[in-house]
Amino acid sequence: MANYTNVNHRKTPRGSENIIHLYVLAFLITFKTCPRSKPTLSCPYSKPKPLLPHSPSSQEPHTKKPRRPLSRAPSIQSLANIVKDTPFQSAKRRIKRSFSFSRDSPLSPTPKYRPPSIARTTTLPKYCPPSTLTKTLRRRKSNKRQLPANWVDCVRKEDMDGKYSREEVKRQEALYSIFKTEAELVEDLRMIINIFYHPLLRLNLISEEDHCKIFGNIQIILTLHEDLMTKLEELRSTGCHGECIDSIGDTLLQWSSTLSPYADYCANLVTAKQTLEAKRQDPPLEDFLQRCLDSEFSRKIDLWTFLDGPRSRIMKYPILLKEVRKKTPSAHKDYSILDEATVRFEEVLKEIDRRTGVAKCLDVVSRLEYIHDDQRCQAIDDSTQILCSGVLRNKSGSKLHVFLLDEALVLTRPSTRSSALAYQVYRQPIPVASLEVEDVADGDTKISSGSFRGTLRASGGSGSKNLIKVSCRDPTVSRHSHTLQANGDFDKKAWLDAFQQILPNIIRHNKVTTV
Repeated sequence: MANYTNVNHRKTPRGSENIIHLYVLAFLITFKTCPRSKPTLSCPYSKPKPLLPHSPSSQEPHTKKPRRPLSRAPSIQSLANIVKDTPFQSAKRRIKRSFSFSRDSPLSPTPKYRPPSIARTTTLPKYCPPSTLTKTLRRRKSNKRQLPANWVDCVRKEDMDGKYSREEVKRQEALYSIFKTEAELVEDLRMIINIFYHPLLRLNLISEEDHCKIFGNIQIILTLHEDLMTKLEELRSTGCHGECIDSIGDTLLQWSSTLSPYADYCANLVTAKQTLEAKRQDPPLEDFLQRCLDSEFSRKIDLWTFLDGPRSRIMKYPILLKEVRKKTPSAHKDYSILDEATVRFEEVLKEIDRRTGVAKCLDVVSRLEYIHDDQRCQAIDDSTQILCSGVLRNKSGSKLHVFLLDEALVLTRPSTRSSALAYQVYRQPIPVASLEVEDVADGDTKISSGSFRGTLRASGGSGSKNLIKVSCRDPTVSRHSHTLQANGDFDKKAWLDAFQQILPNIIRHNKVTTV
């Protein structure tokens, strides 16, 4: 028996009341989910809009099946489906589209193209537009290994209490400093290979010849430090609590015997810096380097600083080893081995200095320009080291760039040729075998030239200061001399110390000082 209410009180059956609620809910859902500009559903009680006379739809053939209007109420089953699906699924998606979250919406922004990150790819495309390169470099996050600042931060508190003496903690901190800085160098070298070494060739920004001049044997240097890093990690893993290094002397002593490639790398840095500065005049390469500099992974450090990192690192090993030895007990087996390892590293540094000096000397000799053929000197070609170089003033007050080589003294004037620095030879070079040096006392020189008087006269006095007189004593060559003024007392002393390295005697205040 149907459950009807009293008609006098205008009550309806409960089933009809539910149908009315469904009608209202369906209408509200349709109204909310349909954009007003482009309605997707028509209201059942709305009148169809008349077609304009010239609208394209009015000229369509009548064979097209007309859309049947929603003139009658939907069934209970259809409304139940709408209530079941639309409020929680379809309505959510349509409301998002109505608020311009969809790509099809005219208000939604154009999706940006995101190229693949350099860190996630092993190869780069042959061509990379500047805009694409900028996005790529900005997305490249720095994967620099984050290590605790101190060794005590690596060890749990319960492992520290009463198990390490104060002296051992200081020793472990010194050992951890070697480990941490080594890990940072390895990360920097890998970054150079992944971001600069391979991309510069693949993007055809530099030639293979310039590529070799700039990077040298950096891949071998990376292999050396990765090998040391692996050994240090093994020492830490086998130590107490997996964070301590008991002995490091044998490892560093063996590793120091493999550092011969470092001499080639450091000697090549002389050519690398000049080649890089010259190639930066190329706009595509300069644009690439600037974008890398502005990216997060570079830490605002340019390519040259990264390339100079291994040279700076190899110079610090003797200091690091001496610091560890200072905090190592004399009874420890590392105490004597660290001394031997320190000596080995210092020998490596001496060879690096010698090879670097030869490279610098050859570079200066290659930049010399001779005005006359008689200025050429065999002693210059035989030189292998630059003992001292800098700016000195002559009698006329002109600035001369003077080079004291191990076989000759050369006075030059800097010049520029095709955007490259050159040195024009001034007067006749003096071989060391014929060189005579005099330390002129302040105020002893007789000043005759007006320009010389204004340049060399000491401020507030009547004499001159910081003068050095050089001359050629070879009787077969016309005797000529130069009186040069240094920038200060310290500069003059540096020049005199350099002259003492190659000359048997120097005339000081009219007295001969034998070296």
